[in-house]
Amino acid sequence: MINTKLFNDFERYVQQNILSAFTAQQTEKFKIYFDALKEWNEKFNLIHFKTDEELLYRHFADSLHSAKVITEILSKQQALKQGLLPLASKSAVSNTVKSIKVVDLGSGSGMPGIPVKIALPQLNMTLVESITKKCTFLEDANKRLGFDIKVLNLRAEEIGQSPNYRQRIDFVLSRAVSKLSPNLEIAIPLLKIGGYFIVHKTKNSAESLEEGLPSVENALKQLGAKLEKVIPYKLPNQELDYCLLVFKKHKNTPQQYPRKTGIPEKKPL
Repeated sequence: MINTKLFNDFERYVQQNILSAFTAQQTEKFKIYFDALKEWNEKFNLIHFKTDEELLYRHFADSLHSAKVITEILSKQQALKQGLLPLASKSAVSNTVKSIKVVDLGSGSGMPGIPVKIALPQLNMTLVESITKKCTFLEDANKRLGFDIKVLNLRAEEIGQSPNYRQRIDFVLSRAVSKLSPNLEIAIPLLKIGGYFIVHKTKNSAESLEEGLPSVENALKQLGAKLEKVIPYKLPNQELDYCLLVFKKHKNTPQQYPRKTGIPEKKPL
């Protein structure tokens, strides 16, 4: 049974801390997603959470930070086109969003892709997941939500060399990854020049000498991307500090990247 107060509190939290335009209708979509996740999690382990509050705030709210960044980037782009400062109108951003292509790599339980789609339903969203049973869940969640999400049961390296996806994507999203360099090699080839790769990390992981930002200078140079910004944030009842790493693509990625499945992980750039 859905806890109405829990979701009302969640809605207020999102409005006050992440997306001011978040609506009651979007909260209803999260209830549908919440029910689907809990139902499927009893069949096999999709995602770890101990309480309903943890699912809402550690996972749903965390994912919505990607939607916030996308909204801000699109608002700025539209403002520049129209000569508006500092932000374009909501309707202008909405019109822009219709043609925006987003890919969530290693989507798993659908995060951050599904929460981002709930927040910005006009996005052209694709979820990439290599595990078939997780794709079955993603398809079911998509149907329940009434969305038009595309689910690809493939390794991320495979779509990086596909002419249907390579250098055609506006935003690539990734959450709960460890080593950053292989993730960059898989994601950056998908982006158009001027596109963005948004990565969810803990602050400690982002600063790790072996797996975080200090380890990716060569990868960024090879792939044609730069770190645009690091956006720190906190989540309720979580001791860790979190951040989004936002990378921007500035030139074409050489055709040899991404390398064949498994190589980026075994031999990071």
